[in-house]
Amino acid sequence: MRTLIIWCIVGAAIGWTLGMAGVQIPDWAAVGIVIALVVVIVGYHAYVLFWTKNIQLVEAYLKKRKKQPYYALMLALANGDLEKAERYAEQLTGKYEEARKSALANIQIEKNQLDEAADIANEIKNDTVRYYNQALVALMQGKEEQFAQAKNNVANPALCYVLEAEKAFRQGDKKEAEQLGHLAISSARGLQKYVLVRSLERQQKNPNRHSFF
Repeated sequence: MRTLIIWCIVGAAIGWTLGMAGVQIPDWAAVGIVIALVVVIVGYHAYVLFWTKNIQLVEAYLKKRKKQPYYALMLALANGDLEKAERYAEQLTGKYEEARKSALANIQIEKNQLDEAADIANEIKNDTVRYYNQALVALMQGKEEQFAQAKNNVANPALCYVLEAEKAFRQGDKKEAEQLGHLAISSARGLQKYVLVRSLERQQKNPNRHSFF
């Protein structure tokens, strides 16, 4: 939003300068320029968060905005800093309510506090995110039937691969887990891809590793 405001100010300044120079811009052209600027700005944010495969671009984007709780939360989760992540998650309100619940469910799963994670997951309104967290909790509780039922309702291909990779890892099939984990990362884009890559890197360095991602 701040970037959008800045560009609107720049646009107004350009318009004022051209006006002072005696250059007349038709109203339709001025409106078109403003709309184009908005599309470019919004499109860039959407590209970084949802479409790019460049995790360095995503990380730079997050670090630039780390004073905002949501982006600071994503960095903390990717780095496995649960204390910071929980603190940032609790600061989220309004339109970030679903992100807050999803993050808290993830944090409780990381802490192996599965009952608490299940309670939070059940409150998530987004079907894919709710079923994903429910499936992960069921897997860790050894409830295979519940895991399968929840996983079948996960619409995101990358998250389905994540669940399958976690299942293979818990069954001791590291080769299968690696293959499925690679498919998860290949299927993911933007912020999701960044979190998966950084989580995997962190787990690979963990001597007490208990999950694939």
